[in-house]
Amino acid sequence: MIETLGADWYTSDIVHRAEHESIWRTEWFMIATVDELSTHGSYVADTVAGWPIAVVRDPDGVLRAFLNVCPHRAGVIVWPGTGRAGNLVCRYHGWAFDWEGNLRSARDFGAVPCRESDSLTMIRVETWGPLVFVCLDSEAPSLADSSGDLSDRLGDFRFGDMRHAKRLERTLECNWKTYVDNYLEAYHVPLLHPMLGAALDMSTYEVTIPHSSYCLHRSGTTENSVSAGLWVFRYPNLAINVYPEAMNVERIVPLSTTRTKIIYDYFAVDTSDDSVAPMLEMSNVTLDEDQRIAEAVQVNLASGAYRSGTLSPKHEQGLAWFQSRVRASVSE
Repeated sequence: MIETLGADWYTSDIVHRAEHESIWRTEWFMIATVDELSTHGSYVADTVAGWPIAVVRDPDGVLRAFLNVCPHRAGVIVWPGTGRAGNLVCRYHGWAFDWEGNLRSARDFGAVPCRESDSLTMIRVETWGPLVFVCLDSEAPSLADSSGDLSDRLGDFRFGDMRHAKRLERTLECNWKTYVDNYLEAYHVPLLHPMLGAALDMSTYEVTIPHSSYCLHRSGTTENSVSAGLWVFRYPNLAINVYPEAMNVERIVPLSTTRTKIIYDYFAVDTSDDSVAPMLEMSNVTLDEDQRIAEAVQVNLASGAYRSGTLSPKHEQGLAWFQSRVRASVSE
């Protein structure tokens, strides 16, 4: 039998800080959609698991990514959120950088800084279909190489043809792993998700781990089901919920040890309101149900009444894979 992560993995600030370095500094994770960065100068700036990141499309149409931190005194180069940037100039003291992050001028500074560390920290950025990913580790494999055959697995699904339709965000009072654990098993579906359960043939539900980077969930569906019976979770925090000619891309983003932001990006071949409405309804009803149980579990994890448990070899293979990756990353 496989033992779960202990309760302190979900409540400890020490673990949370260790994950900042061992997971979020080394893995590829989604930061934006391609549609948000479609024009020259458009940018997206956000903080993911404590890392302040900005992605911009430069005047030549190339995507650039960097830590949104000026080397002078930690000012921001672009304000958090989305917008347009004609150049890269610190909003605090006016230091200016070229599109490769090199310092061009230090406004009215006196002696001109010349250290290598006076440049912006540029980071890697790649796209996968309509999604934009970044990675802070210069030594990590490319996004494609680190994803194995995931693109091939979605070959019959019109992933590359979809356009962004809508975004919803929600904050949950739980550790990010509490929510991921819940996402990675369907053991709870008959008890907590009547709408989702009615759309699926639960006797056919299966979980596989085809590659170390992702977990695949498949199920037969009932007649007229909204769901397509396919879910993908790419480590560490990306979930793709597949619908007929549409998908809901879900980011599970740590805000603190016990708070998590869920970002839902909805994509579809037909982005009209009537087309995406069934997907919106099912995903939000399911999230309501998941939020209630995840927040209740978090209270119990912090109570001292629970230490660890045992994972089901029949239903919780996805958790075993995910928790083993977290345990190995943080332990290293």
